Amino acid sequence: MPHSLSEEIYLTIIISTFLLLFFGGLLVYYFFRQQKKRYQHEQEVNTLRESFSQTILQSRLEIQESTLDQIAKELHANFSHLVSLININLAAALPGSIGSAKAHIIEAKGLTKQLMADLKVLSVSLNTEHIMKIGFVQAIEIELNRLERTGKYIVSYNKTGHAFKLAPEKGIILYRLSQEILNNILKHSKASRIAVDLENKEDCILFSIADDGVGFNYEEAKEKSIERSSTGLMNIAGRAELIQGKLSVESQPGKGTLVRITIPFNN
Repeated sequence: MPHSLSEEIYLTIIISTFLLLFFGGLLVYYFFRQQKKRYQHEQEVNTLRESFSQTILQSRLEIQESTLDQIAKELHANFSHLVSLININLAAALPGSIGSAKAHIIEAKGLTKQLMADLKVLSVSLNTEHIMKIGFVQAIEIELNRLERTGKYIVSYNKTGHAFKLAPEKGIILYRLSQEILNNILKHSKASRIAVDLENKEDCILFSIADDGVGFNYEEAKEKSIERSSTGLMNIAGRAELIQGKLSVESQPGKGTLVRITIPFNN
């Protein structure tokens, strides 16, 4: 009888242990399953949030492009016409002028001619269809030539590698991105030199803009732009993401800035 009782005790212990392990295993399985579901849910939410942000950014860029196109047409149609009329009136007044008045009219005609040329270049730089037609390589070259003509900057433009094969839609985004970077240089850097490099490899495009200006703390500036909802750095990063580009910024106070964008080709 005692032997039988001890067998029952052992059997009870074994069954209890098995049940504990079984239910413990179920709890662990349930816990990890819930964690997995929570992780998947967070991933889906993040994906939707990113998709929504990209859609909003794309829509905003389309509105910007439409506005820039309209401005370009206004510059070409109206302002250019007004400048031409001013030039005609100056030419008519020139024969009857003498002395210093004549010198001022001649100078004004020269300024009018320069204004006409600048308006034409500005109109071209804002016209999306024209930029897509001539392509990014020529468009950025025109932009850099305009900067160099101001006499404030020494500009270098270096192109290497294979034939440029970025799609026109991506080219216009890269062009607007480069305009934003150049605009930041003009506004904040106090630079005297600007170097642009474009390397076209078999699997990607490497595009960089460097300056010898005052530089800045990039991480600090990025945090401030997020806190203040500033659009400068956010626009640059957002445009790079739209063309699957990887953006890197190297800068230190007093040591200039290097902005590099790597755009992979999607096979």
